[in-house]
Amino acid sequence: MKRVGIPRSLFFFTYLPFWYTFWAELGYEVVVSPLTNKGILDKGVEEASTDLCVPVKVFHGHVAYLAGQQVDAIFLPRMVNAGSQATFCPKFLALPEMVKCSMTDLPPLVEVRVDLTSPWSLRSLCHKIQQEWAPGKDFGAAYRRAVLAQEAFQAALTRGELVGSALKPYTGDEGDKPKAEEALKSELDIAVLGYPYTVHDAFLNGGLLRKLRRLGARVHTADMVPIRELRRYRMHKDLFWHYSNMVFKAGKFWLQPERRVDGIIHVSTFACGPDAMVGKMLELEAKARGVPLIALTLDEQTGQAGLDTRIEAFVDMLARRKTGAYNISVHG
Repeated sequence: MKRVGIPRSLFFFTYLPFWYTFWAELGYEVVVSPLTNKGILDKGVEEASTDLCVPVKVFHGHVAYLAGQQVDAIFLPRMVNAGSQATFCPKFLALPEMVKCSMTDLPPLVEVRVDLTSPWSLRSLCHKIQQEWAPGKDFGAAYRRAVLAQEAFQAALTRGELVGSALKPYTGDEGDKPKAEEALKSELDIAVLGYPYTVHDAFLNGGLLRKLRRLGARVHTADMVPIRELRRYRMHKDLFWHYSNMVFKAGKFWLQPERRVDGIIHVSTFACGPDAMVGKMLELEAKARGVPLIALTLDEQTGQAGLDTRIEAFVDMLARRKTGAYNISVHG
């Protein structure tokens, strides 16, 4: 059986269920790289250009891991458009070239262009992949099962059942239950807004979501908002980038009076231009609604102790603010 590798990074935090199922239905053994760890980060930093943002460096590390797993090919699509007017980050557009120019001894790359500008674009793309990489296989059945897998994944996301891994439901454990002394904070609702590959990569963000749950907070993320809800929030002019629009519109969703959260954590990465703009826009929206917001900016040098201190202080401030211990609005 042939083996295809899929990096568990970047846009695969959103679309991994579809592509995992599709390749498996075509008869391939699908090898998914593990959740990000120090070895993958270090390898990515070594292989990638120094001026890239840390998620793209991490992506290089995931590709390097798969290259050592004796796979027959690595699935590395060029993400252009996901069916809206917005495109993906320029680094996403150039990923195949960046990887090939910076890394050696790679297996063949499946470099398809994902540009879903029409309702039939994805189906046509999958048919093309099947004809080239799995001739004779049942394309229709593979496509339908992949669509069902993606829909089930999105439904589970909306219910708040997934964290960290795009294929692993979050079930929690004893360490995630609020401690008795955290009862004061158990009624907090916190929106953690950022691109899926920073919000759900526990190594990059220092286990942010799990830490918030341990502190007794209910966590809400941008990808928990149904797409039909995001489309209701229109701006004078949408941003150019797919994930930037998703994060900002999700912020507007969680700031509505009927579901307003107690606080917002904006997770961004150093040297991300679009994210810097989204962060300022979120800050202004939150300030207008009187909701505290804190920004966490990540890179490969981010220290765990510093993150822990800021998160714990922010949650403590929200808890005291909500119970009336004091009444302040913080944006930092």
